[in-house]
Amino acid sequence: MQRNILHINIVNFYIAVAQALNPKLRSYPVAVATNGAVRRVILDVSARAREAGIYRGMLLDTAKRKCPDLVALDPAPYEYRRATNALMSEGARFSPRVEPAGPGHVFIDLTGTTRLFGRSIDVADRFRKQLKTKFRLENAAGLGTNKLVSKVATRVIKPAGLCTVMAGCEQSFMSPLPINLMPGIDYTIIRQLYQFNLRFINEILKINQDTLAQAVGPVAGDIFRISRGIDTVPVREQKEPEPCVETRKVLHEHTNDNTLIQKELFCIISQAGAQLRKQGLGARRLHLTLTYYDSLQYSRTVSLPSPLNGDLSLFEQFRKMLFAVNKRRIRVSNIEIRLTELSYPYGQLDLFSNQEKEDNLMKVMDSVRNKYGEKVLGFYGVPGRI
Repeated sequence: MQRNILHINIVNFYIAVAQALNPKLRSYPVAVATNGAVRRVILDVSARAREAGIYRGMLLDTAKRKCPDLVALDPAPYEYRRATNALMSEGARFSPRVEPAGPGHVFIDLTGTTRLFGRSIDVADRFRKQLKTKFRLENAAGLGTNKLVSKVATRVIKPAGLCTVMAGCEQSFMSPLPINLMPGIDYTIIRQLYQFNLRFINEILKINQDTLAQAVGPVAGDIFRISRGIDTVPVREQKEPEPCVETRKVLHEHTNDNTLIQKELFCIISQAGAQLRKQGLGARRLHLTLTYYDSLQYSRTVSLPSPLNGDLSLFEQFRKMLFAVNKRRIRVSNIEIRLTELSYPYGQLDLFSNQEKEDNLMKVMDSVRNKYGEKVLGFYGVPGRI
């Protein structure tokens, strides 16, 4: 059966998400930069900013001197994750084989779906327009018989539009393109090809693989395959997401005060614990992620012998993880926890534990929060054992 692979490319993904959340930003030159206190580096730029001479990797101070009207934004990992999940969910409506390929990139295998959804080209066009109208995300779509060709098709048509490569036309499609559009080839190899005055793929097609190997080494096999549009790598099937409870806290006042960090940690643990108890579940695997002021993230994961859902028991575990992972002197900007491997507590009762006392305490605390609000109970120091 002939394969039909759709590639969606949301160009300048970080900027596109910010503009979708705030359409007014489309009228200004915009850049997303690391949120460190010193030497902020630009991660992504809008088309208007690029026209003003701003590019990725430039220091933000330099960019602002060059473009005083530049709007600088901090990274928003949570919003990027939401946009990626929405993109994956929309793609899963048309195929079980949906594979993320980086920020703003996704492959969808439409092979064998004609009877359900119609021709692949119609599905591709409908999906592309749906992303724009539903999520305000402008995108480029490429449709081909393999992942390689569909990805190059989006590079040709970007920042927006639909490019289709018919079966059997892969080599003729690749032939007139510049060699820097070949995916997966390091730029040092591209520069070597430039030194041999090879600028376009059709010039590479005239050279046999052995001769090419003498110039660039073992990567010649990949260049030989890519230049002809040959790719047999399948789109990986999307796995059903693992059930979890996830909460996060954005610290509006970034801090490295350990007591304040524990206070915010206890707050989101209380929220997650309330969700677990409402479902009658406990978590056996705990994940903690700290995002620092310079956008670096540090994580730690712990597996437990039995599931927990009490605030104090969970806080005791997360507190140990916090001390183990928070070794930097940089201020913390985000705290995120994720509870997985959910099951009914408790796998095995411990006759010498205070589990019953904590259960009773949690029932009282949940009752108080339901009646007077979540903020009525807070963190006033490290809780002792019951």
